[in-house]
Amino acid sequence: MQTNELMKQWAEANQSVMESIKQLGEINTTVMTKLTERQMSVINAYMEGVSQQLDTMKDAQNVQDVISSQAKLAQEFSGKMLENARQTMDVLMQTRSELSGWVEKGVEKSMENVNKTVKNAKD
Repeated sequence: MQTNELMKQWAEANQSVMESIKQLGEINTTVMTKLTERQMSVINAYMEGVSQQLDTMKDAQNVQDVISSQAKLAQEFSGKMLENARQTMDVLMQTRSELSGWVEKGVEKSMENVNKTVKNAKD
């Protein structure tokens, strides 16, 4: 094998690795953005809940009003948290799928490079 051919293969392999790392970085950036959005949604729900609790305390006429309002708020909050958990799982499952695709693509590319190197070594 000629030195020029070896250098060319080395450059191609490095380019392939750089592209793969870039793709992984994009996947990571996307998932972190989505998970941050989910966290902000939780924080907003907590803040809304606190505000609503203060309003119910202010408007309550008796203890029964407070208990009733608190039960309603707890149910609403629970629903919001359940939905947020579902959406977070969707993000994680999508990320899992993207990472699996990324790994499969990397394995395919590696096999192509190995086969090409073996072929060139025989020539």
